[in-house]
Amino acid sequence: MILSARNKNRIHKGAKIAAVLISFALAASVTVDAEATGLTEINAMTFRKDPDVTTVHIGSDVTSITSDAFKGLFKLRSITVSEKNPFYSSFSDCLYNKNKTELLCFPPALSGAEIPASVTSIGENALCGVGPELKAQIKSVIESQAGGSLTEDKIPGEHFVHTQYGVKWKDSKGNIVEPYSDIMRLTASVVEACTDGTMTQNKQLERCFNYFINEVSYERETDVPRGDWTSDYARQILLSGKGNCYKYAAAFGYIARGLGFDTKVCCGTVASAKGGTTPHAWTEVKIKDKWYIFDTEMQDAKGNGYYKQTYDKYPAGPIEKMAVWTIHY
Repeated sequence: MILSARNKNRIHKGAKIAAVLISFALAASVTVDAEATGLTEINAMTFRKDPDVTTVHIGSDVTSITSDAFKGLFKLRSITVSEKNPFYSSFSDCLYNKNKTELLCFPPALSGAEIPASVTSIGENALCGVGPELKAQIKSVIESQAGGSLTEDKIPGEHFVHTQYGVKWKDSKGNIVEPYSDIMRLTASVVEACTDGTMTQNKQLERCFNYFINEVSYERETDVPRGDWTSDYARQILLSGKGNCYKYAAAFGYIARGLGFDTKVCCGTVASAKGGTTPHAWTEVKIKDKWYIFDTEMQDAKGNGYYKQTYDKYPAGPIEKMAVWTIHY
């Protein structure tokens, strides 16, 4: 039975680690520790005499872990790895490759874990022994993250690209041209400052999101914009480094569109700390087949919880969408 389950995207100031929190209630077990130190390979024979092992620590000398190394360890709930290991890493009690792009083992008795946003693939047998509901949730999260896992040379359609002469624009015909408008040049400057051509599309999006947390300041304005305002508002905040939620949302919308994502700027209301609701604006970004909220202004104000969020999990909810502008250059 699922007693609790929740997904929550988070960006932490300082460390800038993005992760999705997955949590299920599972039965507790007695701790049986195992040290995999002094070994160079961990395989199906390594723990054959320890079927009740619950925690494993992997030392710095391990260079190979076979996909069946932890099969049958149904009480396993924690794997940690020495920070000096050059091939493997751990995060939130799970085993990953060094760069945390592939999940190698989600311990079957683990009650919850954060999945780093960098994870885009699941290794063979990585979910062996994990319950069906939790397994489906893990797969859903990682498949969603994989939707933006392409590097910019593989991204279809129009988007910014890094060249030896700076960030340029790849048009619909595949031609590399100079950014041809003020808003394109301003957003290109942010992309150039925050990213490089080796990053995945998701990583570029995360870095540009953090630009607003680190480099932009909130400036209160009482006017609610009308008409076709998104380009002008985005230009204003990128030039001045300050603005209200409408300007935050518009600027991030143009940047995300420049990275190759379909984007929208949305206006409506959110819950007010003083009671009732208050006008607000945010950005929607399409990743794979789903639209997510990216609320740079709220993230800047509140600290976390507003990166790649869903409407039902939005922390300042209820959130009501009343108007939408699709972003195009």
